[in-house]
Amino acid sequence: MKDVGSNLSFYKIKKKIQKIVPLFPTLIDTCIDSCVAFTANYEELQCCPLCHKKKYDGNGKAVNVTFFFSVKERLKIQYANKERAKELRYRSEYIKGKENLDSLADIFDGKYV
Repeated sequence: MKDVGSNLSFYKIKKKIQKIVPLFPTLIDTCIDSCVAFTANYEELQCCPLCHKKKYDGNGKAVNVTFFFSVKERLKIQYANKERAKELRYRSEYIKGKENLDSLADIFDGKYV
C-alpha cells in the first residue's frame, strides 16, 4: 500500500479539495490556547486578554491561525445539489404535510421537536 501522506502538503490537499468543493477559508489569528479570536474588539490587541500570551512571534507572524469556513457558503453549496437540498427540507416538508397529528411515524412526531 502506498503511503500517500508522505508526499501531500497542505497546499496540495487544499487544491484537491477546492476542485471538489469550492470552499475558501478565512484565516483568523487566534490565541495559542484558543482563548479568543483576534477579531472585532480584539483585532488590534497584541496579547490575549485572558491568558496574556502574545499574538505574534518574534518575526511578527501570528502564533496561531484558525481556518474559518462561512456557514452561508457551506449552505449555498449544499442547496446547489438537488438531492441534498431535498434532504435538508425533509423535516419542514414532513411537518407541513402531516395529516394525523396523533400518530407516530417519524422522529419528528415526538414531543421534543
